[in-house]
Amino acid sequence: MYDLAIIGGGPGGYTAALRASQLGMKVALIEKRRVGGVCLNEGCIPTKALFSSAHLIYNIKKGERFGIKIKSHEIDWPRVKQFIMESVEKLVGGVEYLLKKSGVEVIKGIGNIDREGNLIVDGIRIEAKWKIIATGSKPIELPFLPFGGRILHSTDIFFVEKIPESLLIIGSGAIGLEIATAFSLLGSKVTLVEAMPTPMNGMDRDIASYLLRALKTMGIEIKNSTRVENAEVGTSSVKLHLSNGETIEGEYILVSIGRKGNSEPFNKVIKTNGRGFIEINDRRETNLKNVFAIGDVVGPPLLAHKASHEGIFLVESLAGLDTKPPRIIPYAVFTIPEYGAVGISEEEAKKQGINLKKGKFPMMANGRALSLDEKNGMVKVISDERNKILGVQILGPNASEMISEAALAMEKGGRAEDIANTVHVHPTTSESLMEASMGLLGKAIHILNR
Repeated sequence: MYDLAIIGGGPGGYTAALRASQLGMKVALIEKRRVGGVCLNEGCIPTKALFSSAHLIYNIKKGERFGIKIKSHEIDWPRVKQFIMESVEKLVGGVEYLLKKSGVEVIKGIGNIDREGNLIVDGIRIEAKWKIIATGSKPIELPFLPFGGRILHSTDIFFVEKIPESLLIIGSGAIGLEIATAFSLLGSKVTLVEAMPTPMNGMDRDIASYLLRALKTMGIEIKNSTRVENAEVGTSSVKLHLSNGETIEGEYILVSIGRKGNSEPFNKVIKTNGRGFIEINDRRETNLKNVFAIGDVVGPPLLAHKASHEGIFLVESLAGLDTKPPRIIPYAVFTIPEYGAVGISEEEAKKQGINLKKGKFPMMANGRALSLDEKNGMVKVISDERNKILGVQILGPNASEMISEAALAMEKGGRAEDIANTVHVHPTTSESLMEASMGLLGKAIHILNR
């Protein structure tokens, strides 16, 4: 008899298992493949490892700006893939070690829940007081472009035999933008097709204009407000017929139009919505008593760190601890420059009828960004009339690291003056967040207050 059994060994599942073990629970973790889920094995980590190789090429190409002449470079694609897999193996091995040393029993198999809320693994009933579903999500498929062959999803892209000469990407969310950036730098001719006017739903318009400029400078062709009507799949290429009347052709197509919850095994007994996401209450409990769900399978935002914190909150709640669910959830996209955001954008605030205040600071006025020759981008901070921070969006070097400071400020109910009055190291890119906050208060130093 287990205190807790978790179906799914991704960031939400394995984090919940480790925290439950710390709290003295007897825990079983059911995983049909390897622990780590999509994030460690196929998503976050492989993509960032690929980005590291691409970013090195980016720096090589602009070496002359720093007085460094590099006459030529060669991309060894098999070695790039080897580096990606080595990164994955180290992290997955680390998680396996932690689970073993923490006394978590990892059961290989497919878990399911029956109508009475019992846990069934490969036809065998396993007794557990509480059950957590943490089965994640999977890519959405276009009806006329089923995955396979030259039609790729975010996992397939790492297993192509060679770097594509041309790559068409449908969808400019986080996955589409990161893959577009990486493969453009690796030498592919990349075309992004996006149905919306701007990339990344919810991205601030000022920020989006900087990012679009950067992508175009990189050689990425962008077709916004454009839909794919149909396609022709050939033996060596694929043609897309677009809503603007154009036909474009590429060696491969990456479809990244969104994801849906991995809830099929449970949807006969557990309530889901139209996109396959499990419905839960504030306690993360499903319609079945003592059966809970966390992470991607319960819906957006589909982020590994959100899943991990949900797992910790849920387990601590079950243990009777005074704990709070994750409320302020930052996210980042690893483009060049990086994009980080938390809270709402200026456009969203206006839709909600909020009388807002805002502060902006361009990266071209930041000393560290200039010394890195990374002056494209900006920081925008918005607040209510009392200066309480409502949202921060950052485009620039180290945005993925800087955004956590903004998230901390918002988590604690902070105001613009809390960031503005905090001494930041000089010269650092984080000073731009301080300066934007100062600008919101009408006391920016390194730009004119308007």
